[in-house]
Amino acid sequence: MLAVLAGMLALSGALIRFDHLFHDWGRYFSVKPAPNDVVIVAIDEASLDKVGHWPWPRSLHAELLNKLAAEQARVIGLDIVFSEPERSSKGADQALAEAIGQARNVVMPILLEVPHMGASGKQVMSIPEIASQAAGLGNVRVPLDYDGVARNIYLWEGISSDGLNATGLPQFAQSVLQVANQLPASFYVMHPNLKVPRTPTAKVGGYGGGQLVSYGQRKVSFLGPPGHFQHISYARVLAGDYPDHYFKDKIVLIGITAAGLGNAFSTPLSTASQPMPGVEFHANVISAMRDQQLVSESPLWFTCLFCAFLAVMPLFWLHKLPPRKSMLASTGYFFLVISLMLFLLNVFHLWVPLSAALVAILLAYPIWHWRRLDSAQIFLDKELQHLRDELAALGMEQEDMPDELNVDPMQSRILKVKLTAKHLRDLHRGRSDTLAFISHDIRAPLGAAMMLLSEFEDNKHADRMKRMLGRAYSMAEGFLQASKAEMVNVNKFHALDMVSIAQQAVDDVYELAIVKQIKFVKVFPEDSLWIRGDFGLLLRAVTNILINAVNYSPEGASIKVELKNDHQLLTLEITDQGPGIPAAKVSKLFRRFSRVDAEHQSREGSGLGLYFVDVTIKKHHGVVSVKSQLGAGSTFVISLPLERRRDNVPVEHERRAAPKPSFWDTI
Repeated sequence: MLAVLAGMLALSGALIRFDHLFHDWGRYFSVKPAPNDVVIVAIDEASLDKVGHWPWPRSLHAELLNKLAAEQARVIGLDIVFSEPERSSKGADQALAEAIGQARNVVMPILLEVPHMGASGKQVMSIPEIASQAAGLGNVRVPLDYDGVARNIYLWEGISSDGLNATGLPQFAQSVLQVANQLPASFYVMHPNLKVPRTPTAKVGGYGGGQLVSYGQRKVSFLGPPGHFQHISYARVLAGDYPDHYFKDKIVLIGITAAGLGNAFSTPLSTASQPMPGVEFHANVISAMRDQQLVSESPLWFTCLFCAFLAVMPLFWLHKLPPRKSMLASTGYFFLVISLMLFLLNVFHLWVPLSAALVAILLAYPIWHWRRLDSAQIFLDKELQHLRDELAALGMEQEDMPDELNVDPMQSRILKVKLTAKHLRDLHRGRSDTLAFISHDIRAPLGAAMMLLSEFEDNKHADRMKRMLGRAYSMAEGFLQASKAEMVNVNKFHALDMVSIAQQAVDDVYELAIVKQIKFVKVFPEDSLWIRGDFGLLLRAVTNILINAVNYSPEGASIKVELKNDHQLLTLEITDQGPGIPAAKVSKLFRRFSRVDAEHQSREGSGLGLYFVDVTIKKHHGVVSVKSQLGAGSTFVISLPLERRRDNVPVEHERRAAPKPSFWDTI
C-alpha cells in the first residue's frame, strides 16, 4: 500500500508544490558570497534620474561599451534587445555596432517569445547591423514554474516549425562564459545554426504554427537574494565615477534593474516579495555554470522507485518497537528524508523530489497500527468466542454476556474480557482448592489407611491393599508437586548453591542406593555455584532423577553425578548404568504420566516424576535433556544459568536443608 501510494503520487506530480517548497528551503543552505569578478552595471532609478526617460540614445550605450573596453573587461553581457532601428538619431545604430565590434567581447541576447497559448513562438533579437558585431548570442528566456517562481534554465532552446528540427540557441550564460574562456568542458554548446532532430528527452510544447523545443533543463543554485551581486549605477560608469581598473578581467553584465522597466522574477531566495532583475538572474546562472553547480533533476522513473523504497522503510522497525518508540522513530525518519533531499541538492547538485515518500511515511504509522489493531481485534474476537464456548461448557450462564446491540463494539470487547477474566480467576481459585483437597483430604485418609493395615498383618489381602494405597498416595503426591511447580512464583526465587543442593539430593537417596549396593561417584567443584531459584523444587527435581537412576540400575552398579560450569551456565550430569531408553520413547519421556519400564525397576510410580523435573527446570530458565543408548545406560543433563551477582557469597551460606534470606535478597 505504501509503495504503490508513494509511486503513484510521484508519477502524478500531485505534490509538486510541496516539492517546490522543500527545494526553496534547500536554497537557503546554498547562500554563498558573490564572486568578485562578476559586476552588474545597473540601469536603476538613479541612472534614470540623471540620464532621463527610457529608452536612451544608443550613443550612450556605445560610450559605455567604449569605457568598459578601455578598462579591459573580460566579457560584456549586454542584456538589452535592440529589435528596431533608432529613428531619432542618424548614425546611432552604426556607432553602437562599431563599439560592439571594437570591444570584440560583447554577448547579445536573443529572446524566445510566445505571446499566448496557441500562438506561434518567435525569436526576438537585435537588428542585424548590431547583432552581427556581437562575439556571441544567447537565449535569455527564463521559464517559470506552475507557481510563477523562476528556478530553472534550459541549456538549449529553439523554435521548430515542423516539430522535428529547430535552430539551436545556447543559454545566455553559456555564451558569456565561452567568450570569457571560462566555460567548463562538461557543458556542450550547440552551434546557433545547427539543425538537430528532436530527441525523446526534449521537452516539446505546441504553440500553433511553431513549437518551442527545450533541452537540458537545470535548476539554478542561487548565491543569494536580490542585490547579492556587485552593482554599480549606469550613470556612474558614464561619469567615470569608479576606481581605476575596477572592470579589468571581470565579467560585466549590463541590464535593467529599475522597477517596472525590465524583466524581474520571483526566485526561491526573493525576500519581502522583492523580485530579482533578469540581469541578476543571469549573473547567478553564470556563477553556477562556471562552478559546475547547476542542479540536475533525477529521472521520473528513478524518483518513483526511490520514493517507493523510502516509503516501505518504516516497516523494518514498526513491528519491532513499541508504539511510542515507533512513532518517535517514524518522526525522526521523516526529518531524515528531508535532510537527505536537501543533502543531495546542495552537495551532489541533484534534485530528487521526495514529497510523495514523505506523505507515505506520515501514513505508515497510522496504517500499520490500524492493520495491527484490526488483526488484534479479529484474534481477540475469535479467542473470546472460544473461551465463551469453553466457559459455557463449564456452566457459565449466557445471560452474563453483554447486550451487543446496545454497547459500543470496543466497549463490548472490554466487557467480554472482564467477564472472561473473572471466570478464569474463579477457575484458578477452584484449582487451588482442589490442590488443597488433594494435599490434605485425600493424602491424609490414604496415609491413615496404610497405617491401619500395618496393624493387621494376618489379613491375607493386606500386602495387596498396601501396594494399591501406596500407588494412589504416590500419584496424589506427584500430581500435587507437579501443580506446585507449574504455579510457582518466579519473583520469589532466592540465591542457592547448586553444589549443596546436589549433595543433599545424593544424601536423600543414599539409603535407597544401599539396598541395591549402588555407589555414587561425585565430581563437584570446590567453589559454590550460585543460581536463583526455589530450594524445594530444585532439590526434588534432582532427587527424582537420582531415584530413577537407582531404580533403573542393576545391583552393584555406580552412578556418576558431575557438576561443571562455563561462567554462564552450570551443568549437572547424572549418568547411570541401566539398560538405556529406546529412541522412540525419548521424546515422550518428560510428558505427564509417561513411564519407561525396565527389568531392574519396581512397578510403583505415577509417571509424574520427570514431568515435574521438566516443569521445574523450565521455570528456572534452564533445559533438561537426556542422552541414552540401549545397553549403555542414560545421562540426564540439567543446564541452569548462573547467578553472576553471587560470586562473593560464602559457601556456608546455602549449605543447609532449607533456604534463608541472604544479604543480597534483603537489598
